[in-house]
Amino acid sequence: MSAYPPGGFDPNQAPQRWQPGMGGPAPQNPNMPQNDMEGTQPPQGSYGDPAYPPIQGYEGVKFGSMMPMPPPPMPQQPQGDPPPQTFTDMANLTEEDCRQAMIQFVSENCCYGSKPAKEMKITKFTGITAMHYVLETFAEGRSTGSANEPYRGGPIDGPQNGMAPPPWSIPCQPHQTFHDHDIKIEVPHTSVVSPCQACEARGWNYCWRCSGRGRNRCNSCGGDGKRMEYDAHRQQHVRRTCHHCHGDGRVRCHTCGGDGRITCDTCDGFRMLRCFILLTVRYTNHKDDYILETSDMPDELVRTVGGTVLFEDTQPMVWPIQSYPVPEVNQNSQRLVSSHRSNWPSEKKLSQRQTLRGVPVTEVAYTWDDQHLRYWVYGRERRVHSPDYPQQCCCGCSIL
Repeated sequence: MSAYPPGGFDPNQAPQRWQPGMGGPAPQNPNMPQNDMEGTQPPQGSYGDPAYPPIQGYEGVKFGSMMPMPPPPMPQQPQGDPPPQTFTDMANLTEEDCRQAMIQFVSENCCYGSKPAKEMKITKFTGITAMHYVLETFAEGRSTGSANEPYRGGPIDGPQNGMAPPPWSIPCQPHQTFHDHDIKIEVPHTSVVSPCQACEARGWNYCWRCSGRGRNRCNSCGGDGKRMEYDAHRQQHVRRTCHHCHGDGRVRCHTCGGDGRITCDTCDGFRMLRCFILLTVRYTNHKDDYILETSDMPDELVRTVGGTVLFEDTQPMVWPIQSYPVPEVNQNSQRLVSSHRSNWPSEKKLSQRQTLRGVPVTEVAYTWDDQHLRYWVYGRERRVHSPDYPQQCCCGCSIL
């Protein structure tokens, strides 16, 4: 199969780009509207797909859409024996740590009164460790579709050079693991040169604003050639020749410069397109988590703060946590790992990472002004959650 269209196309000669004024005046547009109202926006969409021959192994690809390519079969279970799982411990805060955290919290809120933080009496503080388990599956998906670009000359790697390789045999490596990103690759031996259908291989299209006339109705006078102007000397309005169009009623189209034609956006004026099959490799990091937090503090606060990594494991396929002393952690690790093994069948799973973090949470009970209140200090940053702090609007502030 030839990579070039039949006719007079010479692959050894670079195509000449169309320029405004080339080839004499523009022929009359057969689809020109009867009135001379200018257009308001360029036409949307395509004038038609380029002619593209079927490529073995890629018969279903189309322009403007990507077709997923399922990966080869993969094992559904990790291989070998599970690695040893060891866990670290965490330390709790002292009473003074809790007090200083509250004072810092109040200082960061300009309308909070500082008196309760300084005068409160801490009656009880209980330190716990919230568990945050995260499972990530880094997977690769591949899809193909036809693409094109203006052909400006040069060699063509077409079907005459051999059979196009299958999508999953084309080498590709991620830029960074456990991060979403795409890589686009041209499939070898799929390039062909085809006449541009958008401009019928002319390199130009009729101007969308003036429909090929090269001139548009003058907006200053509405096409009349004259406009009403106030004559201060005569103290009345008089009709005078429009100074924008000099009485003609029409002005040169500023989109096409008066030529009536504009360069084809599809082929950039080169008349020919290089068509090829584009492989899109999409790397996706699928992420799920589980939070175990036994106090009344909202669980989602644990997700956004720092903690101590108690266990971390990265494998092609991980084994679920099985020996942590908190049964809920083991059960939810098993649940998420099992879910990730069966999800995303159209993607190839490259690597998995599981992380168990311990996030310190201290529940503090205190009294102030005969009120019995609570707050929580959480995370390595020692953030404070105090929804019922007694002075949330100091003197002089107004609530709108």
